[in-house]
Amino acid sequence: MRRLKLFVLLSVTCLLCACAKGPDKKFQLATQGLLSGALSTNAELAVIGSVHHGGSLWDLKRNERLFDWNHASGELSSIRTTSISGNAKYAVTTVEDSMVLWSTESGKYKQFWQAPQRIISITLNWDGSKALMGLRDGTVSYFDMKRGISIHNFKHEAEVRITALSKDGLTGISGSDDKTAKVWDLKKGALIFSMPMSNQIKNVAISASGKLAFSTAQREDSIVWDTKTGKVKFRSPNRYTNYTTSTFSEDEKYLTVGTFQGEIKRWEIKSDKETGAWQAAPRKAYGGAASKSIISIVDIKNKIVVLTSDGMTQTFKP
Repeated sequence: MRRLKLFVLLSVTCLLCACAKGPDKKFQLATQGLLSGALSTNAELAVIGSVHHGGSLWDLKRNERLFDWNHASGELSSIRTTSISGNAKYAVTTVEDSMVLWSTESGKYKQFWQAPQRIISITLNWDGSKALMGLRDGTVSYFDMKRGISIHNFKHEAEVRITALSKDGLTGISGSDDKTAKVWDLKKGALIFSMPMSNQIKNVAISASGKLAFSTAQREDSIVWDTKTGKVKFRSPNRYTNYTTSTFSEDEKYLTVGTFQGEIKRWEIKSDKETGAWQAAPRKAYGGAASKSIISIVDIKNKIVVLTSDGMTQTFKP
C-alpha cells in the first residue's frame, strides 16, 4: 500500500509539471540542502549557507567553489541570510545578529558588525557600502557597512521577513508579518508608501528604477504596484501558491517568481499574461533531497537562473 501511495504521488507530480519546461543546466552546490543563498545580479556568483558545510562562494561560470566562509575559525556557521552587491564585488553573510562583509575577489573578510537584533533579511546595495536589513523586532535598518552604524531606522509592527533595493540603492522595500509592504526613501529617511495586505507578507521585490513594487501574501492575490501611489499595475489571482522569491526584468516589462514547489513563472506586467513556466528538477524523487523551493532568482538576458533549497543551481531558457 505504501508503494502504491508513493507511485500515485509521483504520478500526480509528473502530471502537474508536464506543462512546464525543465532546466537546461543544473549543478549541485551542497549535499544536504541550503539554509540560505543568493545569486549575483549577473548570475555568475552564488553565496550559500549550506545545512552541514557552512558558507561558501561559488563561480557559476566554472561550477567551482572559490572560498569557504564561516564566522569563526574552526566552525561551520549556520548562515541564515546572504546577499551579493550589485557589482558582484562584495557579499554579506549573517548568523543570528552578526554580519560579515566579504570580498568576492580575495575571499577575505572586510568588516564584521553586530546588529541589535537577529537579522532576518539583508540586501546589499550596488557597491556593498550600504545594506537594508530586516530585524526580528520589526526594525528596518539602512546600515553603513563601512562605519558600522545605522543611517536610518524604520519600523514595522512585527518581524521583517524580506528586503530589497532599487538599482541606485536610494529606494528600499520591506515586507513584514504585520501584513504590510513598505517603500522607503533612503536618502531622506522617509516612508514613501505602505501597502496593506490581509495576511503576512511572504515576498516583495522592487524594480531597478524603484518605480514598481511586487508584494504577495499567503492566500491572497499577488500584485505589482506603483511605489508612489499604490496603484495596482498587475494582479495575479492566488490562493494556494507561496511565492518564495521574485525579480523584475531590467526593462521592468516582466516579473519572474519562484515557488515553494519549485515552479518558476514569468508574467508580462502590462498585459497580465503569463509568458513562461518552468519546473525545477529535484535532486531526488522523494525524501529530504526532493525539496526544491526556489530561494533566489535572476532573470537576465536570455536565461533565468535559480538556487533551490536542495542545494542546486539550475538554468532555464525563457
